[in-house]
Amino acid sequence: MSAPRVGVRPDGQFSFAVVVVPFGVYLDSTKGIHAGVASWRRVEDQALPARGKFCGAYVNSVLATTEAHSHGYDEAILLNEDGHVAEGATCNLFMVRNGKLITPPPQDNILEGLVRDSVMTLARRELHLEVVERSIDRSELYICDELFLTGTAVEVAPITMVDHRAIGSGHIGCITEKLRELYFQATRGRIADYHAWLHPVYQPVLAALRG
Repeated sequence: MSAPRVGVRPDGQFSFAVVVVPFGVYLDSTKGIHAGVASWRRVEDQALPARGKFCGAYVNSVLATTEAHSHGYDEAILLNEDGHVAEGATCNLFMVRNGKLITPPPQDNILEGLVRDSVMTLARRELHLEVVERSIDRSELYICDELFLTGTAVEVAPITMVDHRAIGSGHIGCITEKLRELYFQATRGRIADYHAWLHPVYQPVLAALRG
């Protein structure tokens, strides 16, 4: 809201600003990352809808990330109030188990991420994997074959350890590696079938600046 008053009642007065800053590497996952299950729970949909990227909701992520870093982890994994795995502090989560790609469903209080959807599409079309949306128990994280995060900032980030326990062999899994490379190629316009995902902006911007 941009109304010149104090209060929480919306009145239709809104404004926005766009700030461009160098991004760099958000989370270096070249060799895999170490994640930890946070004591903080994912905010419930009845309290604050998980489907939206609301500024206030990021306080939940800040608390979980701060705890994770204090324990020596690279990223946090949040459970929902039912004790099921929800997502990372700023990203969605996928698990490979028995040849299937599994990810928590929207009703487990996750953000319905665009990268999440893209990775599911790539898994089905390019790797012919069965993709399952179902609840994941915390204990499944410790016995799965592969585990990774997805998001605009993290892209596809392999998890090699959770709570000091090795995932699979303790190295980046082959399915995760293939999906990471496919996503990298698709989002850089190198796979023709996924050009519709992209919106080129550089040339129009340069032309406007020069004009």
